[in-house]
Amino acid sequence: MEKSSKVNLAIFSAGLMTFIGILNETSMNATYQLLVKEFHQPLATVQWITTAYLLTVTIVMGTTAYLLKQVPARWLHLGATLAFICGCIICALTSSFPLMLADRIIQGIATGFSTPIMFQLIFTQVPKQKLGLMTGFAGTIISFAPALGPTYEGLVVSAAKLADDLLAPFAPGFSQLNQRSGLHPQPGKRVKGKI
Repeated sequence: MEKSSKVNLAIFSAGLMTFIGILNETSMNATYQLLVKEFHQPLATVQWITTAYLLTVTIVMGTTAYLLKQVPARWLHLGATLAFICGCIICALTSSFPLMLADRIIQGIATGFSTPIMFQLIFTQVPKQKLGLMTGFAGTIISFAPALGPTYEGLVVSAAKLADDLLAPFAPGFSQLNQRSGLHPQPGKRVKGKI
């Protein structure tokens, strides 16, 4: 594989991680009502899921320049991706608010690494004649993800409710797993109000 293809693939990979991280950041706002009911916590406590995530992203972004001098971007990106995946899996399976908050902080660390890594790759590996195009690509990712976040989460929550209703008679184990995640009501029950 030639160098430009590898660079484009690396930028796409970091961009995808950035997109997913920002989408994850903004999509949680649509689930507050369900999380308040599931974890029996006040809204002021539940909102820390987003606040802690954003604070972590900000702190990690500030330290990434130093870390990029110490550790190759490839390994930072791989670590960030693995941390994000592990955080997502644990968040989906947890029934404990403190554990979910800790996992959101892990996800924030991953997102905090991915955005600076994407820009570092663009500014150090892309030829000058393509710099504007790639910077625009990065800006589009950062702008587009927050616009989709709440809509995406609303669709996920709606689809999960439908899946719970349809799969509950056939897969009790899967249904219980979904109910424990805190984002899905009991089969047959409907959540009233707008989400």
